[in-house]
Amino acid sequence: MKIIHYFRTMNDNNGNIKELLRQVQNKLGRSLATPSDFDALLLAVMQTTGERMSISTIKRLVGYVNDSHEPSNATLSVLARYVGYRDWTDFIMQGEDPTSGSLSQEIVQSDHLHPGDEVEMQWRPNRYCRLKYLGNKRFEVMEVRGSKRLSTGDTLDVILFALGQPMMATNHEHNGTTKPFYIAGRTHGLTHLAIAQK
Repeated sequence: MKIIHYFRTMNDNNGNIKELLRQVQNKLGRSLATPSDFDALLLAVMQTTGERMSISTIKRLVGYVNDSHEPSNATLSVLARYVGYRDWTDFIMQGEDPTSGSLSQEIVQSDHLHPGDEVEMQWRPNRYCRLKYLGNKRFEVMEVRGSKRLSTGDTLDVILFALGQPMMATNHEHNGTTKPFYIAGRTHGLTHLAIAQK
C-alpha cells in the first residue's frame, strides 16, 4: 500500500481555527483582546445564532487565558454558524473545490475512493482503525485497536470522514447483527486521518 494523502493531527488543526477566529473578528469588527471584546462577541453570537457561549470558553480558544484543552466541535460549530456556515465541518470543507474531484486536506469522501483503498483513523482515547473500501460507501474493518464495539471483519457504510469531526457510520454489521449507527470520536472527533491507495 502506498500512502497518497496524509491528514494533519488535531494538534496541527490550528490553521483552521485561526482562520475561523480571523473571520469571527472581521464580522465582529474588533479584535478579541479585552473583556469587553469577549462580551461583545457573546452578545453578537447570541443575536446572530440564538446560541449561548461561555466567556471562559472563548478566552481559552483565543489564548487569552492559558489552557491546554482543545476546543470542542460544538464550540467551533457555534462560531462557524456565527460567520455563516452550517457547522465546523462545513467550515473546514470551505477550501475544497467541488468541481476538481480532489480532496481537501482534512476530508475524505467515499465517492472519491476506489475499491481496495484504505482509510486509517485514530480517535481518543488511543483508538485506531483501518478500513478497506468495498465500493458503494461500504467499508470492511481490517484492523482495530482499543475499540470495544468494532471488530476485524465488521462492515459499515460511511459517506464522509473529516478530521476533528466524529465519524458517523450506518448499517454496522458486527458479530452477525446489524446495528443502525456507529460513531467514532463522538466527543473530540478523529485525531488522525490518512488514506492509502492499492
